[in-house]
Amino acid sequence: MSRRAFLAGTSAVALAPAMAQERFPDRPMTVIVPYPGGGSVDLVARALGEQMTQSLGQSIVIENRGGGGGAIGALAVAQADPDGYRIVLGTQQTHGTNDALIPHLAYKTIESFAPICGICTVPHALVVKRGLKAQTAKELVDLLRAEPGKLNYGSTGNGSSSHLAAELFKLKTGTQAAHVPYRGGAPLVQDLVNGIVDFGFVAVANILGQIEGGLVRAIAIASSTRMPQLPDVPTLAEAGVADVDADAWFAYFAPARTPPERITRLAGSIEKALSAPSVQETFKRNAVITHWRPPDAMPAFVAAEVKKWADVVRASGAKPDP
Repeated sequence: MSRRAFLAGTSAVALAPAMAQERFPDRPMTVIVPYPGGGSVDLVARALGEQMTQSLGQSIVIENRGGGGGAIGALAVAQADPDGYRIVLGTQQTHGTNDALIPHLAYKTIESFAPICGICTVPHALVVKRGLKAQTAKELVDLLRAEPGKLNYGSTGNGSSSHLAAELFKLKTGTQAAHVPYRGGAPLVQDLVNGIVDFGFVAVANILGQIEGGLVRAIAIASSTRMPQLPDVPTLAEAGVADVDADAWFAYFAPARTPPERITRLAGSIEKALSAPSVQETFKRNAVITHWRPPDAMPAFVAAEVKKWADVVRASGAKPDP
């Protein structure tokens, strides 16, 4: 073999990894939404998927795999080939609370996944019925302390994000209230409007119309920042109740051992997609707040969320609906 031929061959070998990286993805990808279609996770995944298709040059297939509090869909990705072609749009539930709520969870929340990025939050509002004598979060705490267990609060179900938000609030304020679990947001909102339950933590998207119509009162936001849709409603921290950030959050995860360069490629595509006007319009319409977390920030964030909600579950004895 001539020296020139040898050098040409070694150059081709050296270039192979870079060329392979540039070709990813070279076939359609699947994003698993671990919930039924039509919900906020599904809407966000589809809005971003359209933009990712353009930047990646391959179709993004959205596959709904609901059930088990999102665990079924998350498990499908945990067990997938670690090649970046099948990822999941996980949530505070799949990668935060399930770890403590579901005995013998079939996947390991941290070890089974390679985090790609965090994309957004869905803040909860602390909402009270119209007749309740509490105009602020501090006044609600005073009422709860004056007559422990007399007031009740509603949630969207046992072990749901709204249930655990209320339990976190009770834990941090040292208060007691009876829990009234519902099956979903609609019946909870209806009973808040009708005065059947005294208060609750409700995703803003599910109750914004009732707040704006004066049918219920939002007295605080359980997030680190105020909501653009409710600019006059303070955060709980601003209202004097600290450490009750209870955002529902969405983040993308790939199977563990997915090559880092593919994680970087996917994260870049998702970050670009977040800025698209159509995506931001979907977020605004559904009271979703963009909250970017890059790949290197995700492991510590997920670990902190797992611990935070495990402490709440342990202290409250919360269990999911069967």
